[in-house]
Amino acid sequence: MSESFYRLPLDMAALLERQQLPRCSVQESIAQHLYLILTTQFGESRYDPGYGCQVWEQDFEALTTMRWKDNVQRSVEQAIRTYEPRLVRARAHVSVTDFEVRHVGQRVRKRLEVKVNAVLHRTNEPFAFQASLFVAPLAVD
Repeated sequence: MSESFYRLPLDMAALLERQQLPRCSVQESIAQHLYLILTTQFGESRYDPGYGCQVWEQDFEALTTMRWKDNVQRSVEQAIRTYEPRLVRARAHVSVTDFEVRHVGQRVRKRLEVKVNAVLHRTNEPFAFQASLFVAPLAVD
């Protein structure tokens, strides 16, 4: 594809100075957008209160239940269908694992793993995305 997309985060100082902003491929742009969806709480976007993911709507005490994982999986798939038209046939897989954090005093945290497999709409190329988030409280890997 000959299109190029802006790389996140945007450099607002460069934009105001009318400098060229860094670009990225369609695959990287989609991955950045999916990551933004995962880390956005419903209601956080003033322009669309439905933008985001259900990770934030759930009780972190119930992280390991199958119902919680199914709800998050459905939420991710719905968000992709609604907000990422460059992908089709998207399937999400959600898992939660214990992760020992050694540099913070031998603490065990929950790590949410999200994998998405889909197809690029315009080219029918396979697309894969994977992200890890530490939840309760949120932190990025």
